[in-house]
Amino acid sequence: MSPPVREAVDPWAPPASVDAKRSWGPLAEGLSVPRDLDLGDRAKALEQLGVNRLAHATIVGVVKDALPETQVGLLGSRR
Repeated sequence: MSPPVREAVDPWAPPASVDAKRSWGPLAEGLSVPRDLDLGDRAKALEQLGVNRLAHATIVGVVKDALPETQVGLLGSRR
């Protein structure tokens, strides 16, 4: 049986930003993340990533409903 074929890496794809690599580690590899992604400004970051504000608000609401308040608070903490 042959090993699975891996997708070719696009040599022209921009690398993940330094902030993305620091925050997400290997999970950010291969993502199309702007080099100047500003994780310190949530509204700007969401705009840079093309995230719809209403969709973001909906997901935040679902998370707040599903998780205990103490865990929800940890999601927004930055240390």
